[in-house]
Amino acid sequence: MKQITREYLKNMMDEQANFLLIDARGHEAYHKEHIPGAVTIPSEHLEAGLLKGHKKTETLVTYCSSFDCEASTTAAKKLEKFGFKKVMEFKGGLKDWKDAGYATEK
Repeated sequence: MKQITREYLKNMMDEQANFLLIDARGHEAYHKEHIPGAVTIPSEHLEAGLLKGHKKTETLVTYCSSFDCEASTTAAKKLEKFGFKKVMEFKGGLKDWKDAGYATEK
């Protein structure tokens, strides 16, 4: 899996790149605040069937709370195991995103 920076993710969003942004934290944390456009799929609930409508060539980006959080890494590894070819991890997570002053959704 490729690790990306907040600037890389922001650029993907600004350019309206075609990708699925996955918040790998729990549902409660997601509903409190998340990166715009993200969907909530907690890493412990991630199963191949949840993404059956997505192509294996689709770009998927995972993130969680911060550099210390392992949920995004766990999710990215599962996605690769499920056969997805373009998996990226935004390791800095929500904290790094907010530290840059980027917008969030609640």
